[in-house]
Amino acid sequence: MSQKPLYRFMLGVVILLPLTFLVWYFTAAVHLAPVTLLTSALLDWITPDALLWLKLDGHMLVLASSFGRDASGAVVSPPVGDDVLGFHLNPLVYSYSLPLLAALILATPGKERGLKLVWGLLLLLPVELFSMVFHVLKTLTFEVGAAFQLQQGFAQGSIDLIALGYQVGTLLLPMIAPLIIWVALSRDFLTQLAPQLEKALAR
Repeated sequence: MSQKPLYRFMLGVVILLPLTFLVWYFTAAVHLAPVTLLTSALLDWITPDALLWLKLDGHMLVLASSFGRDASGAVVSPPVGDDVLGFHLNPLVYSYSLPLLAALILATPGKERGLKLVWGLLLLLPVELFSMVFHVLKTLTFEVGAAFQLQQGFAQGSIDLIALGYQVGTLLLPMIAPLIIWVALSRDFLTQLAPQLEKALAR
């Protein structure tokens, strides 16, 4: 195994990570906008009549549900007046895949790093969409509670799947997705580091 390219790559990742995280944080409203639009459209189809709107406020996701509380405090839909149940969610907790993948790709020697970065970010879009959809579904299912579950006709199995999807989308996918995508886009570099991987990657 050639050590110099590996050391240069590792040093590059260490240097680039803080920079990519800074860019990711300060441009959150830009890179989260398409994910928010897609999530809103998808949830309007999956859970009709549950959302009034889903918007970004800086890097925070603001969810306004079609539920409110009546005079007795019970959750009802439609809400009484303009007092709706709303929530502030933080999508940055699962979108950190973006700066991690960007640092990995930009630190990898080779041609067309810019093109690979574009492809990598596009491939991450479904991952972010999955995470945001289940984040919102988890909030509606467990924060709004029984009124939402009854409105959508969710059985216990559906509730369990939403809880599982939230865990996967928050804890698992953001960590492994950028590594899988980087490996897929960096075959030449990996086979240069370890020629014995060539057969395994060719399968």
